[in-house]
Amino acid sequence: MKNRIVFVYDNSSIPTYDVANVIGEKSFGQVVYKRKTFSERIFHTINSSEQVWNTFEIDQIYNLDKLINSVDKLSSRSTIIHMFADFLIRDEAGFILLLQKMQFADSNIALTDNNRIAAIAFVNKEDYMEFLKHGIGCKQLKDVVKDFDLPKLDTNVFFYVNDLDNFLQFMTSGFDARYFNSLQGDDYTVVKTSNNKQKIKAEYTFYHLIPDDMKQWFVLPYHYTENADTASYSMERLHMTDVAIRWVHEAISTDEFEKLMAKVFYFINSRTRKTIDHTLYLEEARLLYIDKVRERIKNFKLQPPYRIIAQYIANATSYRSIDEIISIYEKFYAEIEEEMANDSIAVIGHGDLCFSNMLYNRDTFTLKLIDTKGALTEKDIWTNPYYDLAKLSHSICGKYDFFNNGLYDIRINEKLQLELNMDFDNKEYVEIFKRHLENNGFSYRIVRILEASLFLSMLPLHIDNPQKVLGFILNAISILEGLGNVR
Repeated sequence: MKNRIVFVYDNSSIPTYDVANVIGEKSFGQVVYKRKTFSERIFHTINSSEQVWNTFEIDQIYNLDKLINSVDKLSSRSTIIHMFADFLIRDEAGFILLLQKMQFADSNIALTDNNRIAAIAFVNKEDYMEFLKHGIGCKQLKDVVKDFDLPKLDTNVFFYVNDLDNFLQFMTSGFDARYFNSLQGDDYTVVKTSNNKQKIKAEYTFYHLIPDDMKQWFVLPYHYTENADTASYSMERLHMTDVAIRWVHEAISTDEFEKLMAKVFYFINSRTRKTIDHTLYLEEARLLYIDKVRERIKNFKLQPPYRIIAQYIANATSYRSIDEIISIYEKFYAEIEEEMANDSIAVIGHGDLCFSNMLYNRDTFTLKLIDTKGALTEKDIWTNPYYDLAKLSHSICGKYDFFNNGLYDIRINEKLQLELNMDFDNKEYVEIFKRHLENNGFSYRIVRILEASLFLSMLPLHIDNPQKVLGFILNAISILEGLGNVR
């Protein structure tokens, strides 16, 4: 006989040391991937199923009494699926089919992935309540599974995330087939492929153009190949997490951040440099910080969502238009232009030194940089010395990685103006960054002005997410207003 399905999401699973190192004090259900928590992703699948009649979630198992009382009120014709939060649903269609089959199960069964228990299906509420009662006083319900001699059904609909390699695989790819078409490999190597052949070639060539004493910072690319449609290269797979994942999960303490900044600024100071003509310095800096912004804004205005965004700027901020914001930025740039050019040097820079392009292991104090801007000629490897720092600042001060993970909110305040909110206090981290800048001869004010240019120049690149673009604009306004009044 067909039973109703009741789904229980058990968010009490304890992360391993390596995974906790990435997600900090958050539970699995609170982990964010592509703007949704793991819990939201699970319940999105569950709520799309016609088989599920009721749902519950356990965050802390000391409140099991409440769940037991709720279960006791369920219909006797209920099959309870108890799923552990250290698993995700890999195959939604397969999972829904599994639920359909469980409606007709006549005995309790453990649903496994590679012999690891992902969920348990209980065919009556009495057996399930006995299971819950065994968990009272335990840290997690997984501790009592061994007390129940359950038959197992191995399935490939689940994905285990309480293993660092698995966790990082998901966080850097999810189950997006397009991603696996661009990054493939095994436990030891990664093959990066793209139909943007020039980009792949530039990333490969960059490493082989830079001086030997800088190669220690980058992952060696090798075996470059090219065909009619794509280009690719291979590199060593490093089982390290990027800093952005840990940053948005607030898993980096100020003590660790201090050490990380020491390492990053060691790289900054180790960049090969050369003195260039003062006039040439000014020209190249303007290309990077003025002309590029103007060109990107021109492109931005051609995009369909621009008209609506322009109305938000005019009606719900203190500014009449994007042009007024750009004008204020350019006034700030004019203030710092000569100060920037005091030394008139160029450096061999990474070109996109944000947290998502830094692989860092706190235990071994290892920092590796990935996804450089690339270079096809020796001339291309040189850049303005402040550019890497502006990129670094837009992760630390500008919270760029929080935007990428959807961890921001745009509201209408009491003055009927747009207000950007991000639930993360970065003040202590900003002070550490500021001190490292000043101790190494860089101006925090210059860095922040140039950081504003990055948020403004990225507007057309993220136009597929208009709300995010509006957030970038509000963030740029906040940066500029924090620098002083030039209006």
